[in-house]
Amino acid sequence: MLDDIRDPRRAQQQVLEDLVHISADSLHWKKEKFSGGPNPSMWFRRTLPIRRYNDFEPLLDAETHTKGGVLSCSPVIRWLKTSGTMGVSKKIPYTLHWLVQYRIPAMKAMWATYIDYHPALLSNPYAVLDTQTVRESSNDFVHGVPHQAISNRHPRVTGNDWNPPWYEAPWFGPSVPNRHEDRMYYRLRHLIGKDLRFISSINPSTLISLRDHLLMFAEALIKDVYDGTLKGVRIDDGNQFVARNLERVLQGPDVNLRDVWPTLELFSCWLSASAKLYSRNLSSIFPNVARIPFMSCGTEGVVTIPVDNDPDSQPLAVNQGYYEFVPASEDLDAALDAGKVLDTMLFDELKIGEDYHLVMSQGNGLYRLVTGDIFRVAGRVGDVPRLHFVRRAGVFHSFTGEKLTEAQVTEAITVALAQAGLGMGLYMCGPCWETVPFYIALAETRDGHGTEDQAFAHSVDETLQRINIEYASKRKSKRLDGIRVITVPPNSISRYVDRKRANGNSTQFKYKPFHQDTKFVQEIINTIGN
Repeated sequence: MLDDIRDPRRAQQQVLEDLVHISADSLHWKKEKFSGGPNPSMWFRRTLPIRRYNDFEPLLDAETHTKGGVLSCSPVIRWLKTSGTMGVSKKIPYTLHWLVQYRIPAMKAMWATYIDYHPALLSNPYAVLDTQTVRESSNDFVHGVPHQAISNRHPRVTGNDWNPPWYEAPWFGPSVPNRHEDRMYYRLRHLIGKDLRFISSINPSTLISLRDHLLMFAEALIKDVYDGTLKGVRIDDGNQFVARNLERVLQGPDVNLRDVWPTLELFSCWLSASAKLYSRNLSSIFPNVARIPFMSCGTEGVVTIPVDNDPDSQPLAVNQGYYEFVPASEDLDAALDAGKVLDTMLFDELKIGEDYHLVMSQGNGLYRLVTGDIFRVAGRVGDVPRLHFVRRAGVFHSFTGEKLTEAQVTEAITVALAQAGLGMGLYMCGPCWETVPFYIALAETRDGHGTEDQAFAHSVDETLQRINIEYASKRKSKRLDGIRVITVPPNSISRYVDRKRANGNSTQFKYKPFHQDTKFVQEIINTIGN
């Protein structure tokens, strides 16, 4: 990875040549008469169209029957499950070539960074709690091929598949129950009293959930540790000292994970965009613990990989895919619907401080795919841009043309909280349809108790008018009423998210600040005090 960052043009050229090689003899490429030219990059961008996922669906449906050979000439070993914008599960082809050549090397590169900065991760068999991956038997198949989340690494496919030291650990194996609460309990029971150094996650909400389940299961955990049991089944000789110490710790105020594991020195998760709203909570449960971000990625592919301990941005993973960019000011969907030919930019043409749509080609046959993600260029490592995820394209609401985005609401609430000296917590916002429509937001604050805060709302509204001129115009013309803000106690929203995670795939559910309705309002308010 570091060698490729030092010579990114060569790395991108090699990736492009590999993508062409693995797909050149596929049914789709032959039908479309895709063939190379003297300038691969120019030929690739001029010949192959930019596509959205739905444009690939007929080809993917065909590939479910052939199990390979339609989009690429590598066999499909799994279909990766990811929820689409409308909640319909997508099917991303997980090919053998993609696994061996790209996805597993990306995992190894990220973990190498963690180990480079914190060698103690290899100090003992209990040094790492990995919540970013799981091992679950698939219960969903597409014509006999498993359809599962990218985070589910079960079963191993080849000797080159992901095989960390804890792969057979009792808290990680396929015998661990799939239910979120049970999986959390198994992790806690097996690792309490151990020399834990690192907790790894994708979503920060998982880390908050770990602390919450520690408190929720306090009595049962203390008894099981004392007796040497796991939910009544003996697993070891028990440890009275650890049990009594755990009881003492959990009786204290403001319990954090460092109280339980004093040797804890690092955690990882997403740290940008909406995940950044967890920062205050993470600092409280991980005092004096270093943080390194999890790679920026989706089921569709890896975008950035951490190579240092910068929590805010990471270099483009130039050896993981072929990357093109379009300025975020371009309405990509409208342009594609109109048949507009888009000129894309390559990594070395991006400007620091600007936002861009990502168009990505991967080694699984999905070429020039509009990911729907918008990234900001924060700086450079040599010629390679350092990026951080900003928002999903099209995640906005518009009553009268104001097109209010998640990033704008986040900025406005952050400013209001800072002005009030309250510190940033989580929030949720959605549209409320009335005679004069308005937005309503719930925000976690120290003194929140489930009622409207008009002064807070006024501050948020002023900032929204300053940063969104269409919002300001609609407010002045009284076509849009002012935003309402209800403050709720700390962790009210994070616990709501945790309950939602418990009802579905805990590794896939993501906290979303911006919603298309306001059902969450009463659901969260009803839990205050419970």
